[in-house]
Amino acid sequence: MQTLPIVSRLLPEVRAGHKRHTIRWRERAISPGPLCYINADDAHDTVNVWVTAVVPMPLSAVAEYLGKSDEWPDPVLLEGMREHYPVIRLDSVVEVIHHSAPLGRETDEDVLLTLLTHLECSLHHSQRHNRAWLEAILHPHFTEITRSGVLVTRDETIDALSQESTAPALRASDFQLLITGRGCATLIYQTLGPHPALRSSCWVLSAEGCWQMIFHQGTPTNE
Repeated sequence: MQTLPIVSRLLPEVRAGHKRHTIRWRERAISPGPLCYINADDAHDTVNVWVTAVVPMPLSAVAEYLGKSDEWPDPVLLEGMREHYPVIRLDSVVEVIHHSAPLGRETDEDVLLTLLTHLECSLHHSQRHNRAWLEAILHPHFTEITRSGVLVTRDETIDALSQESTAPALRASDFQLLITGRGCATLIYQTLGPHPALRSSCWVLSAEGCWQMIFHQGTPTNE
């Protein structure tokens, strides 16, 4: 799942749904779809949003584009951007990333299925060995029953994954979503490869509006 850091003072505005865009320069490529904002001062503090559009333009055009010409005259805008990007100029091409309000309380099952699928697959690929990400996405009471029938704790899982070096990325398919209660959902899918398995993950909505995995189980299928 794609991620972006955000300064802590802006995160409440995102969480309240008031901040619906961000201006970025020379950072990782972002495309429409799920995005996880991560508090730059606390990697456990995250908010999930849905990117709706990414619009490139010179920095000098941003204030007019966003209807903030009176608030952001060129010197003010440039000074603010240089807090984060010291060498940026008015003719630098930035990206204005538009996004939704937080997805934590999303009721559309198709959108929730897409969001949880991206979160799940982040543990198969890009964020699998990232301890800060694992600590943010795994619920404090997380447990797992592995495909070999072993019960493991959150700490054991984080230690094992963050130190893992040889396991290939999982190939997953056939995702299905079960809404099991308010703020609770179960994702069911299968993984392929030399050791195929049926898998289920239980996700719960935190008080801060972020989805966290609280339980996972893998069951071997016919190889």
